[in-house]
Amino acid sequence: MQGKPMQIISICGEDDSSRSRCILQLNEEELNKMFMDEKIKDRVVSVISVAGAFRKGKSFLLDFCLRYMYAKYGHNNLSEKDWLGDENAPLKGFSWRGGSQRDTTGILIWSDIFLYDHPNGEKVAIILMDTQGTFDCDSTMKDCANVFALSTMISSVQIFNIQSNIQKDDLQHLQLFTEYARIAMENTGKKPFQKLQFLIRDWAHRDEAPFGALGGKQLLEQTLIRKDKRPEENEQLCENVKTNFNEIDCYLMPHPGFAIEEDDFCGCLKDLRAEFKKHLRDFIPLILAPENLIIKEINGEKLKVDHLLTYIRLYFESFNSKEFPEPTTIFKATAEANNQIHATNAEELYESKMTELTSPDKPYIPEEELKRQHEEFEKQTISSYKDKPLLGKAYFLVKYRKKIKSYCSSRFQHFRKLNEAKLVHAQNNYLNHMFKCIIDFQNFMDELLIGNAYTPTNEFNCKMEAVKVDILKQFDSCLWNSTAVIHKQIREQLQEAIEKQFIKYRQQNDIKLDLIKANITAECAEAKKLYKELMNNTEQSIEALNTTHADAKHQALEMFRGASQIGAESFFNEYEKELITYIEKTFNSYKERSAKKEEFLELQLTRLKMSYEGLMKDACKSVLTNDNLLSKHEEVKMKTLEEFEALPTDGNSEDSINEKRQQLVGEIEELFEYYGSQNDMCLLQFKEKCILKKKEAKKVILKSLEEIGVLASVDDVHSTYNTALKEACDLYKNLEDVALFNKGIYEEYLEELKREDEAVYEWYKERAEGVEKLKKCLKGVLLTVAVAGFVAIFKVPPPL
Repeated sequence: MQGKPMQIISICGEDDSSRSRCILQLNEEELNKMFMDEKIKDRVVSVISVAGAFRKGKSFLLDFCLRYMYAKYGHNNLSEKDWLGDENAPLKGFSWRGGSQRDTTGILIWSDIFLYDHPNGEKVAIILMDTQGTFDCDSTMKDCANVFALSTMISSVQIFNIQSNIQKDDLQHLQLFTEYARIAMENTGKKPFQKLQFLIRDWAHRDEAPFGALGGKQLLEQTLIRKDKRPEENEQLCENVKTNFNEIDCYLMPHPGFAIEEDDFCGCLKDLRAEFKKHLRDFIPLILAPENLIIKEINGEKLKVDHLLTYIRLYFESFNSKEFPEPTTIFKATAEANNQIHATNAEELYESKMTELTSPDKPYIPEEELKRQHEEFEKQTISSYKDKPLLGKAYFLVKYRKKIKSYCSSRFQHFRKLNEAKLVHAQNNYLNHMFKCIIDFQNFMDELLIGNAYTPTNEFNCKMEAVKVDILKQFDSCLWNSTAVIHKQIREQLQEAIEKQFIKYRQQNDIKLDLIKANITAECAEAKKLYKELMNNTEQSIEALNTTHADAKHQALEMFRGASQIGAESFFNEYEKELITYIEKTFNSYKERSAKKEEFLELQLTRLKMSYEGLMKDACKSVLTNDNLLSKHEEVKMKTLEEFEALPTDGNSEDSINEKRQQLVGEIEELFEYYGSQNDMCLLQFKEKCILKKKEAKKVILKSLEEIGVLASVDDVHSTYNTALKEACDLYKNLEDVALFNKGIYEEYLEELKREDEAVYEWYKERAEGVEKLKKCLKGVLLTVAVAGFVAIFKVPPPL
């Protein structure tokens, strides 16, 4: 047994003086804790109370009730034979003892509230209540009346524990204690109390009526129902009892045995008479079995546990008034509670309708429409209250109608904030959907530009336009009701972002074309070089030159024609013509040189040309800008010509010298053209590496910011960005280790990486600020998340 008796109402002096007025004290803290428990407060309640004169075994009886309750409702282990427990077990629960002094003061309830779920779906909470015995030497008549009347008003079944028989003074006490209910009865037409169960202890007249319910029925017939030979005063007493209770029963209980008078008696079953135990097994289920439970009602309506707490508070205040409470005072307390509960139910109706109207899955409602719905629901709420069966309706109607209007007005501000939050929510959703659309656009365009193939401009534009249309359709699919204006604004931002992205992707595609052209140029220069190398390795006779020329021309053209030309066909054709013209012109030059037999000078020219070529080859180990390459060319060219001028002429004519000088200059310029084309191609290749490495580094930023979550603060975004930016820059700086490197291009794309990363940071910072703004907007507003998935934010980083 885990529970314990909990004193909920006690009697104490109003102050410390000897003439202090006795008042009731309510243990509201414990009541709140027990009655407002989430498992209990919404259940209908059955309250069983035992009242009667002091020292007549009320608590003793309740402890046997506890054994039944724990067996039936606590452990679900009820047996007709064994629920009374071990024969040798002392009786525990509510405090009881033999003797002449009272043991229970005020009103107590058992701290364990028992639960039962009816097959019909009704959920019940069962409360056992013990009361201070009446008419002891320490209590005034007012104390007795207050405790008995209060317990009767709270309970659904009042067990009136009486010794030996129903006497006239018992009925007089009942009349006194129940007089408070007459006004409620007269105003509603309903009986104020529910069931009165007489329990006659130590019944000794078995010859007149047998033990049990049957004998009790006979006693009631003789005492309350039969009218013959009964004085008028007694008739009024009986009528008072009958008119105040819906149901009246009686049970005749035998004496428990003389062992109870012993000082060491502790309530063990072995010490009780068998006949007494038999009737315990019979009587207690008549009150506590599931099919016999009586639910507490006020004015014809079943009470829930939290409503019962409201009535207890109001009754308590009435009994503590300066004067002994008149019936009207009790009526007002009951009526106040009755109206308060119906008003609360009406307010719950408004709350339910507005909650459904503004739930997260419903669209934003324009302000005027929301206000109109609020006013309509407010009218329905007031009508719901007015249509209920109300005690004291004329007196309380104005008060509670005003209270309901005040409540609705206050709660409307809450629901208006919820509705306004949907605009912020919609804007955030549109922004995130926009960024997802841009990412999808980027992914498609990245796939389009995979590899080195160039896409012709017209084809490229058509594909981009088709993707743009699909992306805008994708964005339009997320249009939420009543937010078309915001949707249009964000859609225009999406179009503008796509146009900016298109310019960048077109530039990347154009770089591919430039790279193809550079490759054609480089292949042309390589083919010229191959032709000259093959021609230089042959004898200088005309016959040998002719033979070598045909083969060298074929190999040079085959090499050149192996270059990719997709997208640059006309450019390729022009260079092919130029290569053929160069080969024929060079062949004629070789034939002329062979004819002149200027062998020494030709060897020197070859040496100087090779010297130039070696110096340029060393210079081109790094990728140079065109200006730097030209500057290096001019420097080496000048050095080579200075060496030419220092050569001995050996009697060669001035015209011949000039011709050789022009020949050297021409071959140097050809070599420069070759190294220039090679350098151009390396520049473009390095630029493409920079673009790819920049994309890879940018993903580091996007991934880091994407992982921090949509609820991150501005400080979190700032800290994460700084860390990721350093990692991205370190990754990009790996380009410094590549074989062909150009510092200018490297720094140009490094700065572009930082600008684009700064744009990503700004977006995430704005999103964090937007979330903080949303939090402020919703400050004090409880969202059920379920808030059922109120904010569905796409976790995607913004594109650049």
